[in-house]
Amino acid sequence: MFVACAFVLIGCTESDSTKKEKTNDVQAVEQVSDDVLKSQDMVITDSLDADAYVQRARIYFAEQQIGNAMRDINSALSVDGKNLDALLLLADLYYALGDQDNIMVTLNKATEIAPYDTRPMIKLAELSFIQGNSKMADAYIDKALQYSKINPQAYYLRGIICMSENDTVNAMKNFMISRDQDDKFFDPVVQIAAIYAAQRNDLAKDFYDLAIEIQPENTGVYYEKALYLQDNGYPMEALAIYDNLDSIMPGNFDVAFNKGYVNLVYLQDYDRAIEYFDNALAISPNATNALLNKGIAYEQKGNFIEAKSIYLQILRNTPNYQLAIDALHRIGD
Repeated sequence: MFVACAFVLIGCTESDSTKKEKTNDVQAVEQVSDDVLKSQDMVITDSLDADAYVQRARIYFAEQQIGNAMRDINSALSVDGKNLDALLLLADLYYALGDQDNIMVTLNKATEIAPYDTRPMIKLAELSFIQGNSKMADAYIDKALQYSKINPQAYYLRGIICMSENDTVNAMKNFMISRDQDDKFFDPVVQIAAIYAAQRNDLAKDFYDLAIEIQPENTGVYYEKALYLQDNGYPMEALAIYDNLDSIMPGNFDVAFNKGYVNLVYLQDYDRAIEYFDNALAISPNATNALLNKGIAYEQKGNFIEAKSIYLQILRNTPNYQLAIDALHRIGD
C-alpha cells in the first residue's frame, strides 16, 4: 500500500481502488471543482502570488489533474524560485509521473533552501526506501529526528521500513509513536490494526474503529475490519459491515462473495450462501472462487447433481483445475 502511493505522508492521498487516470497534457480541458474556480480567481487577482498558484496546484493534484498542477507549480516557481511548498508539491508531481531523477533534484534543492525543514528530508527518506536503500532512508529519518523528535511521518516511515524487514516489534513501536504524536494520522492506525489482525488479537477491532473515526468514508477500512471479524469468530458483525458496504457500493464482487463465504463456512446457511454467490457471479460470471464455493454449498445441501454441474462448468472454463477435480472425485464423479 505504501509503495503503491509513495509520498503519501505529505502529498498523495488516493487509494489503489480510487486512482484516476493521470495526464500531463497541460492543455487538457477538465472539469474542476468550485474550490479550483475560487483559487483561479485569486491567481487572476494577483498573478505574482506564488502561494495562490500552489494552492490551486494542490487542488488539481488532489483531482489527479497532473498537467494543470504542473503548470501552476511552474508559474509559482517563476514568481518565487525558492518557494518551499511549491518544490515539495513538485516532488509529488514528479512521483506521479514516475520521474525519480527529478524528484531527487527537486528535493535536494528544497533542502538547500530550507536545511532545517524536515519535510524534504522525509520525502528523501521515502524515495530512498522506494529505491531499495533502507539504510539511506534511515539516515534521512535520523537527520529529521535530530531537528525535531515530534515527527509522526518520520516514525511512520521507520515503521514501514521495519515491516519490510519483517521486524514487527519495532514496526509496532514506531507506528504507536507516530499515532501518539498525531492521533488524526490515518496510516499508522491502519498499520497497527493490520498487525494485530495478523496476530488474531482483538485489539485489531479497536484500531480499525479508530481508523474509521479518522476516515469514515474510507470503505477499505470497513472491508478489512469485516475480514478480521469473519475470520475470528464474529460472523454476524462481519455480515453487518458487508451489508453496509453493499448499500454504499452495490455491485462489488468481493463484498458479495464474502457474504456468501461467511454463510457457507461460518453459519452453514447454504441457501443464503448460494444466493450471495449468485450475486457475485452476476457481477463476474466465470469467477472460479464463487463457482467453486457455490458448488460446495450445493454439495453440503446434498444436491450432488447441481454441485457436479458446477464443478464441470469450472473445468470447462479452467481445464485441470485441481479443486474441481477433487470435488468431482469426492462426490463420485
